[in-house]
Amino acid sequence: MDNITIGQIAVSVTFLVGLFGGLVKILEPLKKFTKRMDKVEEHQDNDNERLNKLEDDTKQILLAVNALLGHAIDNNHNDELAKQKKKLDEYLIQR
Repeated sequence: MDNITIGQIAVSVTFLVGLFGGLVKILEPLKKFTKRMDKVEEHQDNDNERLNKLEDDTKQILLAVNALLGHAIDNNHNDELAKQKKKLDEYLIQR
């Protein structure tokens, strides 16, 4: 076997350091992309939660309007109107 010289060791170390530096440089955009996607997913989760709340709010508004319309049409439905008001109060308290 041949003896390994200091020059060969230095070249090998330099090659490995260069290879590692190249890999870091190549993987840097992937890291940035992954970080950006995490933020996008977080924003999407927040938007989904907000939209779900808005859907629930809209449902409560429509139920209240329906009870009011029923009462306005024939001046009856007082029990339904009181029941819907109680439901709406509970919803607003829990929100």
